[in-house]
Amino acid sequence: MTRHSTLPRRNLMSDKLTLHELTGSPNNVKVRIALGYKGLKYDRKPVEFDDYPGDRSSVVELSRQPRLPLLQDDQTVIFGSDAILRYLEANFPDTPPIFSDDHQTFGEIEQWELFVRTQIGEPIGMLFGQAFAPEPDAQVIAKANELLNDRTGALEDKLNTGEFLVGEHLTAADIACAAPLYLADLTDENAESHPIAGFFRTHLNLGDGREKTRAWVRRVMAYDPVRGRR
Repeated sequence: MTRHSTLPRRNLMSDKLTLHELTGSPNNVKVRIALGYKGLKYDRKPVEFDDYPGDRSSVVELSRQPRLPLLQDDQTVIFGSDAILRYLEANFPDTPPIFSDDHQTFGEIEQWELFVRTQIGEPIGMLFGQAFAPEPDAQVIAKANELLNDRTGALEDKLNTGEFLVGEHLTAADIACAAPLYLADLTDENAESHPIAGFFRTHLNLGDGREKTRAWVRRVMAYDPVRGRR
């Protein structure tokens, strides 16, 4: 279906976006992938915290809430990775689409977004909990790996039928699902970037039988100039 828009055209080279990010966090990776795929120019403003959750007053000052990523587009501030992806899609119509103007296809993309929140988010969250724990629990780590391997079976099955989760090109479905899974396929360079990344490098992997999933994660991650280098 042909995409039509009556929105003013944006100058992709002169319009300046600013991404306030927690660099290694999957939701922040997700936004960088989308910006990279769309070819949008932006400034990165990494935010670092001495501990967790840390002093987030600067984030609250910008957006009246404490979480990253935040995207600034002139005087407009958008928070939350899902909202940011939809903002980019709506406001930069001359960039490659990551959603669809077909109702059914849009719904399929949203189903994969739900899948990653409800299925992939749990084992990834278990590992984050262990990374911050005074003493990591080997049984919890093993269970997280077991869950991740089991639940990524749906991705492996889908990727056996094509290169992308929905349709014939990359969409928000791929971006949303691949972003957290990069933590199970970290390079040595990424692992050295932060102690939490090092913990994931040591304690999480996709497991056996996930060759297509691993290759797909790397293809999607290639659009992230920060964590996608291999």
